[in-house]
Amino acid sequence: MADAYSSQKRVTRWDVSGGDLPTPVLATPTNGRLFLLPDKTVDGVGIYKDDVAGLVKTLKHIGVDIDFAVAREDRRYLSEYGAADVAAVITLAVAGNLTGDVIKGIATTVWHRVRSAIGAESTQEEVDSANVTVRIAEIVRNEHETVIRGLEITSRAANIEGVIRDAISSGSPTQLPPGTSESTEPEEAPE
Repeated sequence: MADAYSSQKRVTRWDVSGGDLPTPVLATPTNGRLFLLPDKTVDGVGIYKDDVAGLVKTLKHIGVDIDFAVAREDRRYLSEYGAADVAAVITLAVAGNLTGDVIKGIATTVWHRVRSAIGAESTQEEVDSANVTVRIAEIVRNEHETVIRGLEITSRAANIEGVIRDAISSGSPTQLPPGTSESTEPEEAPE
């Protein structure tokens, strides 16, 4: 009997602000670079699950423009057991718009992250059918403001790319209602 959850997909808004993101991520030029965000931050230290230690290096080797969101000296790795929990949520930020290449990079990152979590001996079918939640912070800026749009997608790993494409084609990726952008410089006082 097939798992009923495995065929479901969900796309929702992820409430993320500039205060939720590491400063280096916000300062990066909008060039489409991906950042792997920590699972949590404690006293300024980014905590990542231990199975991502080699993930960024692997992804860079196969052509994905990605880096850790937190500097090496400010990150730690946590060992956990139970792959279902480890691969359940992947949190990324992208400096720029969700272009076709960026979306492919996200899908590749998700696939490799799931494979890393469930084990290198896992089959492609096992990785593809794994349920995963991906949180993406899209950071777009001009000379006066920074706009951050959060997107949360739950789907099978194999379907992530298509679900992201569908989600951004059904709305405008960088046009957000007032109040969701953050000024990058102080507002001028009225005269």
